[in-house]
Formats: sequence, structure tokens, C-alpha cells
Amino acid sequence: MMHRNIFLKSIALLLLLVMLAGCGQEQTPQPKQLMLCSSMSKKITELFAENYSKATGVKVKISYLPAGTQKERLDYLRQNKFDVWLGGTSEEYFLADEQKILQPYIVKEAYKVPAELRNRTGQWTSLYLSYIAFLSNKNNLHAYGLYAPESMEELLAPQLKDEIVLADFNLGGASYGMITSLWQLRGKNEALAYAGRFNAQEPEYTSGFGEAVDKVYIGKKTVAVVPLDYALRLERQHSHLFATVVKDANRNMLTCAAIMRNAEHVEEARAFLDYLMSDEGMELLPANGYHYIWHVKKYPYNDGRRELLGNISVPVDDLGWTASSKSEIIRAWLNAKKQ
Repeated sequence: MMHRNIFLKSIALLLLLVMLAGCGQEQTPQPKQLMLCSSMSKKITELFAENYSKATGVKVKISYLPAGTQKERLDYLRQNKFDVWLGGTSEEYFLADEQKILQPYIVKEAYKVPAELRNRTGQWTSLYLSYIAFLSNKNNLHAYGLYAPESMEELLAPQLKDEIVLADFNLGGASYGMITSLWQLRGKNEALAYAGRFNAQEPEYTSGFGEAVDKVYIGKKTVAVVPLDYALRLERQHSHLFATVVKDANRNMLTCAAIMRNAEHVEEARAFLDYLMSDEGMELLPANGYHYIWHVKKYPYNDGRRELLGNISVPVDDLGWTASSKSEIIRAWLNAKKQ
């Protein structure tokens, strides 16, 4: 009997030690993390991730959304597990919402963003704003006796035949925004009439606006259609390049973010979006030299943007049309009869 009691006490003590060891393990906090998929540049993405990690202690694991068609990019987001998608066009977010791969979250300071720049149900969050610009090679302009173009009509100058370069419309961005803005401002018939004259200029289409800029930089082409923030940054770096804002058919080009439906770290994802919309997040880009990507919270105020842009024509985008009818819009534009 005594041996049996000793045996039972030994078993009880062993169980107690195991339980205590287990409790000790449970008390060790697991480091918080965030799985981020970015469509933005490596420098900007790392800037956000590093500063957010310093502020919160959350470890940010970064992946980048591969280049490809709109369908390929959305398929990639659906098939992989991410908490937050950062960057990308409003058309992409509209379709991602339609395909139910996002989950809603209205950030804490969403009320400070003008209604025309935000998604009211919180399926995605608008963060930054840019516009459409022309980036010109000044040496070529001088040789042709031209001023830098500021309007769609000026792209039709005879000297600019075979001198215009822009990214493939299917990639979205400034090139696609150019045609949808013109279409919404002038109507289908006038837009397609212009498309016929534009097609007669024999523009070159590239696999991205970076490639288009390279051709202007070396003087192979004279004018590229690019985002304004990118054009202004290049103008500051290279004296032979000159940026102009498109006056007659521009667009609010939004950079957005959203929480993925299959997010595993939802609280961290929400906190990250709140950080991006906070005053600290808002000042991060300008404090690091990115002066021409305007935060949407600053839109109602005079932050130098209006003096730079002047009077420009900007439609209120119908995303249901620009996103869902993208293929039809591009096909109609490219097939418009040359005039």
C-alpha cells in the first residue's frame, strides 16, 4: 500500500510539473505579425512596413503582387493568404469587392476623406491621390519646334506622329485613366472620334509606364503618359525631362488598401490601415521625399496641389463602368477608325 501511495504521488507530481511547464509556454507571447501584399514600389512599401513595425512591434512580412493582367492579379490575391493588400487601382479594388475577396473595415479617420474619394461601405480604403501627366523630352520638343503638351488635343500635333508612348491600357493607371476620363467628360461619340485621330498618331504601347519613360529619357520617343507624381520626380532628377499636367481630361488616380477576406491577423490588419490614415502615416511619404503623392485627408485643403494643377477637368468616376466594362472600352478605343 505504501509503495502504491508513493507511486500515485509521483504520478501526480509529474502531471503537475507538465501542467506548470505548459502554463509557462502559454504565457510566452507570440510575436504579432502582418502578411502584406503590395502593388507599390519596394522603397515605399518598406518605408511603411518598417515605420509601422517600429511604432507597434508588429512584424510585417512583405510579398509583392506580380505583374500581369487584371484577372491574373486578382487570382493571385485570392489563391494566397494575405492580411492586407496595399496599392493598386480603384478599378482593381472594385472588382476584388465584386469577387468577394475583401472584407470591410471603415478606418477610424475615414470621415476626414471627401465622399467622392472613398468607398462608403469600407470594402477598401483610399490613401493617396495622383493625376495624369505628360512627361516630355525637351531636346526633342525643341527640335520639333513644339511646346510641351498640356492637353489631349496637343498630342495630335503632326510632329508627334510616332513620338507618343504609353503603357498598355489593360494595365490600368494613367493610360487607361486618360481614355475613361475623356469618354466620361465628352461622351462616347466624341471620345471615339478623338480615338481615331489619336490612333493615327501611331502611339507605342509598353508593358509598363517605366518602360515608356525609358524611351522618352533616351530620346527615342518625345512624350509619355504617366502618373504626375512619377513625372515630377523624374523632372527634378533630369534636366532634359519636363512634366505637364493634362488639363482637359484628367482623373483622380487613387492608391488604395484593403483587408483580405481570408486574413488571419485581422486586428493587426485593421491597425495597419488606421496607421496609414493617421497623421503619422500621412506625413511619412512627404517626410521621405515623396512630395507629389497627396494623402486623401489633405484633399479638401490647400496643400500646394491646386497651384500646381491649375484648372483641370476631372470626372467623377463611374467605377461600375470603368472596371466592369474595361475590355469593351479598350477594344472600342483601339478599333476606332484612324482619321
